[in-house]
Amino acid sequence: MTEGDVTVFEPVRSGSALTVPIKITNRGGQRAFYEVAVRVSGDHGFDATVRMKSEAVGLYPGTSWPAELTARDSGSPVPENPQVTIVKSTKSKHLG
Repeated sequence: MTEGDVTVFEPVRSGSALTVPIKITNRGGQRAFYEVAVRVSGDHGFDATVRMKSEAVGLYPGTSWPAELTARDSGSPVPENPQVTIVKSTKSKHLG
């Protein structure tokens, strides 16, 4: 699933959690910072929202940044067929 510069891949079971691979590609003409929130839900009430922010100097135009987010819900088992939704994808220009 892709929204703007953010692509989210199928989650992978990792013990009592799900690892959600993402890739951010700056398709703009200026360095940028990103803030992303991804919701993972599924069977037996599993519901977790995980967030990340790009840091340091920002992402240069035309470059990509891979990341992994870990989704856990202590009250529910890891679902067999998790549903992933991008709930927030914010891009802000580097002011330098």
